[in-house]
Amino acid sequence: MDARYDPLAPDVPNEAGVRYPKGDALGIEHTIDVLELPNWGAIIPTRKLGLWARIIRFFKSGSFAKMETVKVGIPIYNPSVHDILPTKVEPHEWKQYGYWARPWINGVPCCNSPAKFETAIGTEALKDLMMTLRTPPPPNRFILPDNEYPDKWIPGLQHPSLPPRPTRWQRPVPGEPLPFPWEVQINPLLQHILWGPSPLSWCLASDPKLGSLFYGRTNARIPCSEADKSQPATYPFLTHMHFNAVAGDTAPTFPWPFTVRNEKGITVRDVVTEMYEHFYVEVLEDEKASWPPVRQSAAVKALIARCELFADHAGPDFRDRMRRCDALGGVAWFRGIEPTIDGGGWMITFGTH
Repeated sequence: MDARYDPLAPDVPNEAGVRYPKGDALGIEHTIDVLELPNWGAIIPTRKLGLWARIIRFFKSGSFAKMETVKVGIPIYNPSVHDILPTKVEPHEWKQYGYWARPWINGVPCCNSPAKFETAIGTEALKDLMMTLRTPPPPNRFILPDNEYPDKWIPGLQHPSLPPRPTRWQRPVPGEPLPFPWEVQINPLLQHILWGPSPLSWCLASDPKLGSLFYGRTNARIPCSEADKSQPATYPFLTHMHFNAVAGDTAPTFPWPFTVRNEKGITVRDVVTEMYEHFYVEVLEDEKASWPPVRQSAAVKALIARCELFADHAGPDFRDRMRRCDALGGVAWFRGIEPTIDGGGWMITFGTH
């Protein structure tokens, strides 16, 4: 519906039954009534009248004012269905996708995502397939463990006894525009919480492939499973996430921006893996020399603390070169992600614990 005023338009009702104002030769506009439409508002602008228009108005109303009050109908913003954010994804829905993507079949961790196709399977055929995932148990299980063959699993199988694929997350369509960072919902494991422990406990210097991810808001130290890492990073799925800021960084611009990519849909595993690999890059001497002295000193202390932390696993003589994670000055514990202030990318937050 176009609510712009046209002085040459006839004074006839439009499709919605609203009568638009029309102008005469002297430029005098007539007041119109739009109160019958609840989605319309009314503003009262002022309009400067010419000399002859003021004289005619004087004979009609007795007023010789230079300005005339005109009521003009304008549409009030009424968001459509596409403008409304999708319903909140509940915690069990994130976990449901992870259980489908990395199911445990006959005690064997299998991979179900990405699935090239989805097909139904009968009960007897499923039973035979499950038996091929591991060898029969040996007579003495304490001497010879079972052999597992997760590669024999066929991704995308459908059966009432198998975890169903959640329908909320649709596969990304190549070429379609992606939603802006502020338009998506972030996985609870990746959300930045201002107070209290972070949902995900992870030190940036630890390889996430080696079981270094733990739940952060639990009394016990519970590691994140492969199903947890396979949860979608956002809803809806994103295929690209550009990280170009670190909260609290004193540098004018973030010197090491990077992009997480997955054409099938970015998962929690994709985010933390790319983040670790990016910040584990060695820092060259020229780059280190360009830092302020305070940052250089903090990076050296962080390097020493990191070597002492990993000495328990790598040996007392463990030494390493300075890496980008050391440039954070010991503030290397993951606290979450969120859209940047200007909305042009994603920002990472780190903490001391």
